[in-house]
Amino acid sequence: MPVLTRRRVALGTALAVLLGALAWVGYAVWLRPTEFERASSLLPASTLRVTWTDWAGLRDELGSLSTQELIDRDLTTSSLLSSAAEIKEGLGFSPLDAEWELMGQGRDGLALVLKFDDVDKVADGLEEAGYSRPGSDDLAGATWQGSTDLLNRMGLTSFELTNVAFLADEGLMIASDQSAYLADAVKSAKGDEDGLDLDGLAPDGDPLALTAFVEDYACEALSMTQADDDAQTVADSRISEAGGVSPLKGYLVSMEADGVMSIVLAFEDDDQAERNLEARRALAGAEDPGQGIAYPDSFLVTDAVASGHHVVITAKATKDGYPLTNLTTGPVLLASC
Repeated sequence: MPVLTRRRVALGTALAVLLGALAWVGYAVWLRPTEFERASSLLPASTLRVTWTDWAGLRDELGSLSTQELIDRDLTTSSLLSSAAEIKEGLGFSPLDAEWELMGQGRDGLALVLKFDDVDKVADGLEEAGYSRPGSDDLAGATWQGSTDLLNRMGLTSFELTNVAFLADEGLMIASDQSAYLADAVKSAKGDEDGLDLDGLAPDGDPLALTAFVEDYACEALSMTQADDDAQTVADSRISEAGGVSPLKGYLVSMEADGVMSIVLAFEDDDQAERNLEARRALAGAEDPGQGIAYPDSFLVTDAVASGHHVVITAKATKDGYPLTNLTTGPVLLASC
């Protein structure tokens, strides 16, 4: 083979390798999950309900964070928001200053995870407040013990912060009302045990706030059987008119910037998702007898597609419509199984 030809072949091979490498980099970036997906995998595998608030995203969106504005705009699912002032006063930190907040609830307990820029400062505040600092691994997963009496004296009436652990390298504070459940949550957060797998149950964009129900838990937590008999009869009629529905295998509602919403409904397989697409779209425009609202007064559907074993409904929240609250507090017609 002539020298020039060999050089051309070598150059062509090198170029193909380079293009392949660049394609792989692009593919890897495309595969990279959102911050919510990465965070949710820290929770115990037995988690059934997940709530998420992107505090950093909300600060970028709104500037200073007003508790009342967040409530009025239905932009947070934080379990700590109503006690933020008391937490700041008693423990020296505010959940509103975190990067994000995540809570996972299972049948055996709950785990609260917050990401901070400086967990050392948060830990010092807990020690000053009266928490027992562990003798070793104080910032590497060991349990800091508070008490319900300690929290009561601060005016706190919920006890997610009774037991706390820190993973300083990751910037995480993990808390639970039960010390045993906290220990399990730390194991999953450190990767010593399998964490939660949402099986693709996630919005397309970066959510500011969301609530997700894992596997078939939505069928239990949001069931129309919680409504009175008349409301159940109306719901059955609406579902029949829509063409019937299949049981859910996951359910998520998220709020993004500018009131953009994602409603993700998971099913057993792709065929069920295809069959449920039009029925769920129809229900998303109906009146919900369990909530006592017409969905168009809360949100307006802009698109609905079947994607794999998911139906993804995109919508725009209406002013004062409280769609995140209305769609994740049972009974919910749209989440019918």
